[in-house]
Amino acid sequence: MTILQILCFFMIYSLIGWGIEVSYHAVTMGKVVNRGFLNGPICPVYGCGVLSVLAVVRCIGEKLGYSGDIEMFPAPLLFAVGICFATTIELAAGAILDVLFHARWWDYSKEKFNFRGYICLRFSIIWGLAIAFVLRVIHPEISRLTDLVPEKIAWAILVLLYITLVLDLIMTTLSVLKLNKQLEMMEELQRSILRISDGMSEVIAEGTMQTVKLLEEKQDKAKEEYKQRRLELEAKIEHIQKSILYHRLFGMGRLIRAFPEMRHRLHQDMIDRIHDMIGKGREE
Repeated sequence: MTILQILCFFMIYSLIGWGIEVSYHAVTMGKVVNRGFLNGPICPVYGCGVLSVLAVVRCIGEKLGYSGDIEMFPAPLLFAVGICFATTIELAAGAILDVLFHARWWDYSKEKFNFRGYICLRFSIIWGLAIAFVLRVIHPEISRLTDLVPEKIAWAILVLLYITLVLDLIMTTLSVLKLNKQLEMMEELQRSILRISDGMSEVIAEGTMQTVKLLEEKQDKAKEEYKQRRLELEAKIEHIQKSILYHRLFGMGRLIRAFPEMRHRLHQDMIDRIHDMIGKGREE
């Protein structure tokens, strides 16, 4: 494959992958959501997966005497290679995102035969079947269509698309970093509320050694102060939650809605609280 073909196929299959993700979510969950990690209609993991399998299949095909002709390649072998490489890429992508952003964006922990929630047997089989179908049926047509586009026009389109992709990647990374910061702020406010509750308990305990009258006066005043402070802190937490969910089509709000099964290693309680707000329809 030429550099131009590699860049074309990566972008095309990343776009197709995004369409598959959105369609699958629409069918299984009953609503249309941008399921990509990026804001734009692209899922790079699909582009990487198909390109990897495509390269390996061509190499194996030449050694087996198929001259790199995928249409002549045995379907069972396509399926086997597809499972291996698609699963490896999904595992690597999940682990890298987890390390970089402290969150697991998809979670197969409830699936049978899963590995740390990153991959599972059922979806590995689906990826293998999908890649075998794509390379055997769809790819030859895509290859022929891309060859029809004049090289200069193809390069111009690709330059524009890849510039957009890089900008989208930067913006999404900044959104995730901001989300982590907001979740940390919520966590600290939550700890402050707990400290208020602990302080209230201390006041009551201390008052038991005093006269009943002094105890009641001190408790009443403390209760009012603590109640007011608690309401202020809870209002701040709700304000942060609403700011996170403000944008539905891009940024933090889109990510939260796109990955309802996301597991955060540091602030999962706050993620659950935000999803509760979405469920109760209080994000507006």
